[in-house]
Formats: sequence, structure tokens, C-alpha cells
Amino acid sequence: MYPTVSKSLPLSLLALASVSLADDNAESVSTLSFKNAFVNSGIVPEVIPALDPAVSFYATYKTEGDSNHSELLIPGSSLTVNEISTLPIEFSVENLNNATNITAQTRYLIYLLDADAPARSNPTARNLRHWLAGNFTLNGQNSSVLSTAQRLARPPNSGAPFTNFTAPKPDANSGVHRYIMALYTQPARFNTAGFESVGMEREVANWNLSRWRTQLGLGPAIGATYFVIDTGANGGNGTSAPQGLNNQGGNGGNNNNAGGQGGDNDTNAAAGIKASSVYVLGLTALAAVFGGLIMV
Repeated sequence: MYPTVSKSLPLSLLALASVSLADDNAESVSTLSFKNAFVNSGIVPEVIPALDPAVSFYATYKTEGDSNHSELLIPGSSLTVNEISTLPIEFSVENLNNATNITAQTRYLIYLLDADAPARSNPTARNLRHWLAGNFTLNGQNSSVLSTAQRLARPPNSGAPFTNFTAPKPDANSGVHRYIMALYTQPARFNTAGFESVGMEREVANWNLSRWRTQLGLGPAIGATYFVIDTGANGGNGTSAPQGLNNQGGNGGNNNNAGGQGGDNDTNAAAGIKASSVYVLGLTALAAVFGGLIMV
């Protein structure tokens, strides 16, 4: 049962009580675990030739059915289309000191793509770009769900993303789609110039990542993560299971065969690991401090 608030509680404390606290059960994921997840999923080398992340790269999203609950996305998490109907509420990184040539002025770019468009068994539009934006910087705040991670944000004067966000909504029964988000250090020339200045095209389907990296003069991704949408579940809307790591979506349901197709997401969810679970209300924290004002 949620605490009830005494009528004598000052309005200033009521405002504080509405603020949710970070999920105490969110845990760090090692860069090695990120690397292994991409191999186990088949993304490496099927979609990208290699991934050797220097940082742990996270996204945070609102879970379906509880808009007040924020979940840390870890590799292989299963999302519904509703949970990714908007951009993640934040991006964050750990171990940034492991990346080379990083300074306080460094900017970053992030993309989101569908590796399995339009269908896992026939990805004729592979690497369908759903979003691409640059000029991310460290904003001096920690992640709202993982206090050891530093938050990334785009300053207000950053301009429009190169590719505006298009919410993933794969066709029903088109397999388990793998959606990749990757983080790169941004060359300084793009702090004030758009990616089109080097000839990058607006076409989003069949995105050639190798050619793109060459165009922009990018090094390898310093971090990446991914989630899956199982279009065979819930009328094509997928299931919500912050699983990750143990099940990588490499076969759409049976982790013993990374090259297969199709599958049963219920099995995936049972095999998964929950990255963060218990949501703590701001009211609970206030109860400990102002026990006389808040009655449970």
C-alpha cells in the first residue's frame, strides 16, 4: 500500500514527495558483458563486424503500465512498442575514463536502428535508421536509475537531429527485431556543422554503417546496447521483460541456436535477468525523515 499524506504536510514537502527515487536494484553491466551480448545475439558479426566497447552505455525508459517507473535498459531487454514509442528518457555512460581522447569538451553522437527490417527472416531494409543525433555532452548529473553512470544530454541550442525519431513499430509476426543504439565520439567539426556537410544522405533504409563512419571520420563505437521487440507476441506489440544478457534474441526464442528465426518470447522472458525492479516512491523516503507527518 502506498503511504497516505497527512493534511498537515507542507506544500513544499508535497512537492518533494512527488519526486521518484532511483531504482535501488539497477546494477552496472561490464563492458565485457556488453561485448559478449552482441556476439551471443548474432549482431556481431551478422550486422556489425565487431564491437569492443570502452564504456558501458545505457538507456533508461518508462515501463508499460507504470509511467512513474523507470527501467535501466541492458543488452537484450525485451520491450513493447509502447515502451519505445518515444525516445528513452535518458542516456548515460560508465567507465568513460577508459575511452581514448576524451576531454570535458568532447561531444558524442547516438543512433538507433532496426537490424531486422522489415522482417527478421528477410531483412531487405537492414539497418533501418530510426534516429540519429549529435552534440551530446555530459550534463554534470548522474543517471536517475544508476548513480554510478554519468548522464548524456543535448544542449538546447544543438539544433534538430539529423534523423528525427521514428518510433519502432515492426509488422506483426515478422520475427524478433533487434534494435541497436550506439555511442560515438563526435569529431569537433560537427559541433557547428551538420552531417550533410560531408555528403551524408537522408535515406534511412539499408544504412551502410562502414561508409557512414568513413564519411564522418568516426572511430569505432565506444559503447552500444540493444533491445528486442518480439512481433509474435501480444498482437505484434511485443512483451515487456527487462531480461538481457542471458537471452540475446539471436534466434528469436532459442538461445542454443544463434542463427535461427522465430520463437517464443515467453521462454526468453523466463530466462532473462531483471536489471532493476523495485520502484521507490519519494513518499517513502520522506516517511523515514518526517515520520510524524506521513502515515502509512
